Formats: sequence, structure tokens, C-alpha cells
Amino acid sequence: MRSMIPRGSWLDDDIFRELVKELAPLRLGGWSLLEFERATSALGWELREPREVAGQVWRRFLPRKGPWGGYGTVIADASEPEQIRKLRVPVVDLPPEDAPTAADLVRAAWWIAEEELGPATMWGGRVGPWMLWQRRDSSLVVHSDRRGQVNLELVHTDADPDAGATIAATATATATATAAPEVSRGAWRAADPAHLPPALAAPAGPSTRWGEVQERLYQALSALTHDTPFFPGRFILHLGSAHDLHRFVQCWSHGAELVIEATGYLHRPELADPARLAERGWDLSHSLWQRRFPRAREERACSTTAARMLVEEMQNLGIGPADIVYSGTMSGRGLGFHLDLPGLGLRRSQS
Repeated sequence: MRSMIPRGSWLDDDIFRELVKELAPLRLGGWSLLEFERATSALGWELREPREVAGQVWRRFLPRKGPWGGYGTVIADASEPEQIRKLRVPVVDLPPEDAPTAADLVRAAWWIAEEELGPATMWGGRVGPWMLWQRRDSSLVVHSDRRGQVNLELVHTDADPDAGATIAATATATATATAAPEVSRGAWRAADPAHLPPALAAPAGPSTRWGEVQERLYQALSALTHDTPFFPGRFILHLGSAHDLHRFVQCWSHGAELVIEATGYLHRPELADPARLAERGWDLSHSLWQRRFPRAREERACSTTAARMLVEEMQNLGIGPADIVYSGTMSGRGLGFHLDLPGLGLRRSQS
């Protein structure tokens, strides 16, 4: 299968650019199978017979009768086999040890897509970073996964108005042949506020425990520290009390490095215990308790430790799980976005 994917000069020869130009104008109406076949027949595309894969119906293109020489897959849910959800076209497929090469390729693919489509509407990731160009009935996505695969996808936006929330599931589906909606839990996304879903209005439930908050925060930090350098970008995440703005912690990325900070002690020094903080791994730098993780992108254990340390200091600052609100930003490539963490289960600040 991998031998069917063009390699080498695919950027120099504008192969990827032509693929973007081929997919961008497609308007598929209600995305029924009949509408899809009607719209793509003019391009000479021809589908094979369907087959069921883990609760989905996949239809691949005949050799030389589809986008990019026929290697593409049309995907529907098994419950609605005639209702198309997405078209996936793999453009790079490298073994895991070549993931750094894939990083350069996905950046190049993003630049080409930006030249053809303008700035992306949304960035995001979990098992790999993606960019989404949202349109009225169909959105284009370029994403990578941890195995080095890069895909270009056309997604049925109207059927999934929160399409950006489930692109991570699409990336996982490539590796696991499943795209259950819950896979997108813990994913991050960044966009202008108008393109993000409404923030949670209610606080975390009274039964929410700190262990749950810590695990969800670990998942978010693990994804952010892995994905953000791809763009390349920089994130900052602020977690604090909804009722006392002086009680908060924060973290941010600097290249591949993750930095955490118990900032609230600057405003509430009486709550700080220097001996305990030093013992727990904090360093007093410029009057602020911080810790840096230079290898956070490569070592997921860094995110585990960072989440534990941030949660401990939120507790020590007197913040309860039901009181936490978060806010964040993502910047890079000349853009600045608001950050949304749908799997965190906490309220996002409206400010």
C-alpha cells in the first residue's frame, strides 16, 4: 500500500498543490453517495465496491481512477452507508523512525494549502497536529499522526458542524481503523472565538476529583507539547480560581520545552512553603516558582510530572475542582488564536 503513495519530488513538482486545487472546488450537496459520485465523475474518479471496517464503510478508488492515482478512501458510517462523511487521501506515509522527516513535509503541505486557501480557520491535534479550512458544506484538513503519515481530507462540515473537534479521531482512525467520537476527547484546538464552540457554562461537577483533573491535564499537555512545535507555534495555558484572580498557575511552551509556573504565590506569598516547593521540584527564579522540561516533546513523562505539580499547587492555593476556569492562546505563523481543550472538563474563560 505504501508503495502507491508518491514520494520524493511531490513538493517540487507541485503534486500536492494540484491535489489541493482538485479537491478545493468540490461541492457535494448533501454528501449522499449519489451526489458524491455525480460530482466526482467529471474528474474521472471511480469507486470500488464498499467494505466494512470497524463500524465504518470504506470505498476506495480504482487504480488511476481517483485523486492521486486512485489511492484515496471515501468513508461513511455503517449505520448510514449511503451518507458520506469524509474523503481521505494519504500524501505521505513514512515509518515511525522518519517522523522528523514527516514534520518537515507536513509544514510544507500547510504552507502550500495556505497559499491556495488562505489562513486556516482552526489548528488542533491529539495524535498528531492538523489544520482545518472551514467552509459552508465541506472543510479541508491537512493532518499528521505520530507514525509519520500525512493526510489531506475533505470533511462533510454540515453533517459535523463541530468538525474541528473530531479531526483527531480521523487521525487515530488511520492507525486503528476506528473513528469513535470519544477518541477526540482530550484533543486541543485553537481558533478565533467565533469558530470555537461555546464554553462550558457549568463548573466541574461536585464529584469531580483532583485525580481526574490531573489525568485530563496530562492528556492536554502531552498533546500540546507534541503538536505545537510542528506548526511551529507557542501556547500558554492559565488555570485559576473563578472567584479570586490572584490564585492561579500557568504553563507555556518554548520550542520543544515546557515551562510551568506557580504564579499565584507572587500574589499570595503567605501560602508558599519554600522548603516544600523545592522538594517537589520547583525552582525559585526571578521571584517566581517555575520548572522547565527541556525534553517535554520527546518524553511524555514530563507532561505527567507537570500536570501533577500544577494540580498540587492549585490545591495549595485553595482552588477546588469546581472553581477552576482556564484560558489559553496559541500563536505562530503570524496568527494568534484562542485555545480550547474540550477534554479537560473545565470551564473556559470567556475573556
